[in-house]
Amino acid sequence: MHEENIETLRFEAQRLIDMEIDLLNKMMAEPNVITAARKNEVQSFDRENTPKYIEILKGEKTKLNDLEMVLAVVGTMKVGKSTTINAIVGTEVLPNRNRAMTALPTLIRHTTGQITPLLRFENDDSICWLMDKLRTAITQKDKQEILQKLTKDSDMKLLLDSVQNGEKHKRIYQGADEIFQFLKALNDLVRLSRELDIEFPFQDYDEIHELPVIEVEFAHLREIKQTTGKLTLLDTPGPNEADQPHLRKILKEQMSKASAILAILDFTQLKSDADAEVRKELREIANITEGRLYTLVNKFDQKDRNGDGEQEVKYFVADNLMEGRIRPDAVFPVS
Repeated sequence: MHEENIETLRFEAQRLIDMEIDLLNKMMAEPNVITAARKNEVQSFDRENTPKYIEILKGEKTKLNDLEMVLAVVGTMKVGKSTTINAIVGTEVLPNRNRAMTALPTLIRHTTGQITPLLRFENDDSICWLMDKLRTAITQKDKQEILQKLTKDSDMKLLLDSVQNGEKHKRIYQGADEIFQFLKALNDLVRLSRELDIEFPFQDYDEIHELPVIEVEFAHLREIKQTTGKLTLLDTPGPNEADQPHLRKILKEQMSKASAILAILDFTQLKSDADAEVRKELREIANITEGRLYTLVNKFDQKDRNGDGEQEVKYFVADNLMEGRIRPDAVFPVS
């Protein structure tokens, strides 16, 4: 019976979203209905923000179509974020690398029967545009000194050769090795853009249906009978990786729309000043997630005999680090 109710509600919500998208498109098409943004004047809709609202609605419709629960996973470099995601999935879908590997938020979607992970990146027009811009930039004389330094990095040299040769990204990558190479190239592309002072098109990847998605069967869900919904993990750049203002804005928007957020902390760094900025970021996330934030305290098995026990860690994270923004029972110390 409840499945019939879910279907009824989904159909009605889809209908309302389609109506709103259609109405906004008609308003944009009519002259003088939606005007350009005006300084010092609050407008519900203008020529700049209305297309953004349409994109948001399309993203919500995508999640609604599949009844998709999106669990956003956040954490700093070397905290074990990729390892945790791989453990949830039950196979290695995300690579570990000494430098940042999450230039763009990436979806990992449970797909029954997809044993070998498959990455789809169909929204690649902006990346093709960027590659063309970079190809022009690397021929300029004033960039040669920068390029000379970059080629000392073997990964960056491979990317520069790819840009120079006009190679195109594929839209489908099969298996862990191909996925690793793609994600590595994407991260190096962000770095190269920054070095050559070319803006990476983050704004074209700010909705869930625009992101790269890895489809794979989660091993722990293999024996569960088919359900009406889908579980999807959202791998996000950590607070110390997202040093691009536009990317930080995208991340906050994705956090506010995620079904739940799982923050990964390092037990060995809980009381370290080095993670003070991270804790500040997590408190901000807690403010916008309204009870949807959970914390995984990784490396708890590294505690010595004088270290805090499980209950002490739960209360320390909830009361001290998060200043009461989450409950102790939403904190999970794990090895």
